[in-house]
Amino acid sequence: IPTHEYLDQMWNRRAFALAMPIEEVRATHQDTLLGNVWHLANPLLSVGVYYVVFGVFLNANRGITNYVLWLMVGVFTFGLTTRSVVAGATTMTANVGLMRSMRFPRALLPISTVFGRLLTFGFELVIIALVAVLTGEGLSRRVLALPVILVIHTALNLGLAFIAARLNDTFRDVQQLIPFLFRLLMYVSGVMIPLGTFLDKEGASPLLLRAVTLNPMVSIINLYRWVFLNEAIDVTNTIEMLGIVTVILVFGFGFFRARELHYGRS
Repeated sequence: IPTHEYLDQMWNRRAFALAMPIEEVRATHQDTLLGNVWHLANPLLSVGVYYVVFGVFLNANRGITNYVLWLMVGVFTFGLTTRSVVAGATTMTANVGLMRSMRFPRALLPISTVFGRLLTFGFELVIIALVAVLTGEGLSRRVLALPVILVIHTALNLGLAFIAARLNDTFRDVQQLIPFLFRLLMYVSGVMIPLGTFLDKEGASPLLLRAVTLNPMVSIINLYRWVFLNEAIDVTNTIEMLGIVTVILVFGFGFFRARELHYGRS
């Protein structure tokens, strides 16, 4: 069917796309003692581990006055994309029964998955804001830019989730590779260590420098740090990131939709 009709069908089913992730968030960890507290406990524990390893042992916090907040923003932000893509990869294979019993635009499954991870990220943003206040950074008018940043970030996550969902529906090994790929990507996204630590060194490869600046996660993380830590942002890199995110979203949606009739049949 034409794209505009497909989008109309998605809009008409928006309540379905919103209800699924809300119920999923409620159900996750419900059989554990702490329940949904784990939505916050897991990333906080990760921040604690990375702080000890990179801040204490490797002294990666040189030149950063508020490394705890700096690290927290990076870990939480990158974690949202990782969780969105990992969950997006398995959303088609995990909902075969639903697809066989109901007719709906299949793109709603990756969308609802990404939206569910965005819900839990909202709580993480509250934690970041609290830490910013408690550590003396405070909150400025830059927080008003958060909705725009979240839209950009979600667009990237959606595009990547669409791509991962189709690839994993065809090649089931993809879901095993994605966490490994994101662990590698984390080290070149400025999550735990400032990229300038190794990119500003004499003799650094210009090709490597260019590849890093084209990584959209670098600019997205920097936008969040601009909000909460008043860090400078590179306008040129940010504009390039917007173009890359747009391409990923449009390509991802088209790539996913091209297999629309095959989902749930294999």
